[in-house]
Amino acid sequence: MDFGKLWNYNLEYFDYLQQNDISTNEKERLIKDFYKFSIGKKRKLEPYPVSLRSINIIRFVLDSNRLNADFLKFVYQELDYLSKNYEYHILGNHLLENAFALCLGGAFFNNKNWHAKAVKILQNQLSEQILKDGGHFELSPMYHQIIFYRTLELLDWYENYPKKDKKFEFFLRKIAEDMKSWLIEISFENGDIPLFNDAANGIAMKTKDLLAYATKCGVNTENIGLGESGYRTYKSKNYEIKVDVGPIGASYQPGHAHADSLSFILYSNQQPLLVEQGTSTYQIGSRRDLERSTSAHNTIVVAGKNQSEVWGGFRVGARANTTVLEETENKLVASHDGYRKLNLAHKRSFGFKDDRIEIEDFLSSEAEATAFFHLHPTRTIEKFDASTYIIDGRVKVVMVGAHDIKLDEYKFADQYNNYHVAKRLVASFSKSLNTSIHF
Repeated sequence: MDFGKLWNYNLEYFDYLQQNDISTNEKERLIKDFYKFSIGKKRKLEPYPVSLRSINIIRFVLDSNRLNADFLKFVYQELDYLSKNYEYHILGNHLLENAFALCLGGAFFNNKNWHAKAVKILQNQLSEQILKDGGHFELSPMYHQIIFYRTLELLDWYENYPKKDKKFEFFLRKIAEDMKSWLIEISFENGDIPLFNDAANGIAMKTKDLLAYATKCGVNTENIGLGESGYRTYKSKNYEIKVDVGPIGASYQPGHAHADSLSFILYSNQQPLLVEQGTSTYQIGSRRDLERSTSAHNTIVVAGKNQSEVWGGFRVGARANTTVLEETENKLVASHDGYRKLNLAHKRSFGFKDDRIEIEDFLSSEAEATAFFHLHPTRTIEKFDASTYIIDGRVKVVMVGAHDIKLDEYKFADQYNNYHVAKRLVASFSKSLNTSIHF
């Protein structure tokens, strides 16, 4: 437990049963050892780990032809527990995973009640959770990858299921097509996803592998474009940028949301240039609070306060409402009211040129404000003059309107419990700040 509950959960998911570098006998030994330990310690079951573990074990049994394995009785018992403990109190991706597990488990164990109820929940929840532009409503690219994979996995076996419902199969395919479009749009050209909200590398299947799996499943798509999810993407020969002008998501289940309105992530030469501090833990505490705070993102903090009230690890109180004011091929203007208690609003304008990005920050009334720009740890930065900094000897950042500009160190997390020391620009201003990034 030294790495926190989330780390322990990932061990319980049994994702490593899908690895080719572990022998079948070793995989079976690990499963048996887990259940022996769990029963001996009388471990309390939890629906989410049960869901993922059940899917992985059933897939392993089918792929390895271990249909008479004695541990299947424990899988059945866990699924029976799950069928009585759907996570309606959490909803979101948790409820989807519960239903994915019981859809497969019901078919595998020929339990019609499990299967029928799971199909109904999947139809209702996927219809609600997948937005019009194909994004998952929790607005985490990582969780989108996870749910997209699970949808493809279901579609993969369901199309050969002798008792399938063709209408449900058609429904799944349409969902997968929309999700594929969103994933293509949100991903950088090198296949990376922007680590917006709760997202980390090394958890979900990579974009290139998901797209290959989608092709295998016959999932084609037309470009829908980014819209309702609140993300936007702009590209030139010199850079790719992903901008967040969306709401806290989902409105009634914002557990994976950050206070990051009008933030952005920037790549140059297909490598990260400006990033966010990332997500390294779900353990309630100072690091979790920091990673969800406004200061951990490439946006503006006013009076030292978060735009949205993030607390308790997975809670959100008063929240910023973001409005897109102007959107064209080379310009994006939006504002949010997260500082309405201070009687002001923050408006940010992006101008996109082939060789530069121009960012204008404007506060509706004067206040103590700070802009943050987090460099990726592989980048170097030097001060050129009072308002100009040079990144990697070639990218020039010019800030006009700042009272003070300084370089700070911060810890960047690209994976859970994995940190890298990096630099960030911190600029203080009171009314407006113009930042231009020249390539």
